[in-house]
Amino acid sequence: MGRLNVSLPDDLTPLVSKWRRKINLSEICAQALRHELTAVESHRSAAALLAKIHRPASALERQLVQRYGLVDVRISSDEAEDERRLRESLGSVGAEYLNQKLGAGAVLAIAGGRQSWCIVQHLGPRPLEISIVALGYRQNDPHVLHAHANTLTTLLWLLFSPRAEARLIGGDPEEILNASLPVQPEPKYFVVASCAPFSAGCPLARLLGEEVSSMLLGRGVTCDFACNFFDKHGRLVPVAIPGDQSVLSASCLSMLSRRPDGRVVLVAGGRQKVGAIRLALEAKLCNTLVTDTATARDLIGKAVRGARRRVRCRAAPVR
Repeated sequence: MGRLNVSLPDDLTPLVSKWRRKINLSEICAQALRHELTAVESHRSAAALLAKIHRPASALERQLVQRYGLVDVRISSDEAEDERRLRESLGSVGAEYLNQKLGAGAVLAIAGGRQSWCIVQHLGPRPLEISIVALGYRQNDPHVLHAHANTLTTLLWLLFSPRAEARLIGGDPEEILNASLPVQPEPKYFVVASCAPFSAGCPLARLLGEEVSSMLLGRGVTCDFACNFFDKHGRLVPVAIPGDQSVLSASCLSMLSRRPDGRVVLVAGGRQKVGAIRLALEAKLCNTLVTDTATARDLIGKAVRGARRRVRCRAAPVR
């Protein structure tokens, strides 16, 4: 690997010294150089721009669409080596998708979490007539305040102002996203959320508190998608959680996923999330997936093996 000495301005040196043991400066410099030099080399050509506008689906994306009955799949080409970089990569791809799809009159419901934070960071500001809805629990999260749904909704409202409207946690999101909405010719209703394994120490458990998280674990909850909980058998676990909340039910997510003008976008990747992603896909709670290459291959490979096992079981003679 090549080495390069980098000179730092005087005003930047104290900040770099503060963070040098907590972040990988080499990765940051390499990424910045890659973006800048790629832009310099391609500034005379429209090929890169046209590739983004008219980007054909890859073979792996088409496989996932067919396997799980999805409307759209976007796979990040960045082979991230750690969880933080993976979230950033998926956030960039998810934001690019929303930048292309969001139009005047759209409704955007977004759940909290660090993955959603990465998406919001990469969205471009523009005046847009849009309704933004926060999805999740509580009014704030003392552990990751920046990633709470209310914070993200406020940031989105600032990005799309002055014609944007925002609804924070506490109302019923199904008042604005329901089955009676007239069908539109273009995608209009968007839900963006991630999924994760559920355990006593996970971020969602810390937000909900020990009493609620213990109740969920006692009910056999192993993961969630958009605050809808699954057990290890892939069954949805209905739960009543006290306190302020704005949650779209599984039936509402399924309804939106079936609408031609609805996009329920699951943004997640990494080995630890494969099981949760698969459960959400098989339950038909989403119709759009943003993930990474390794996760996409795992979803296809395991789905194929599972289908073969089911075929063998059905073909087995009765004794």
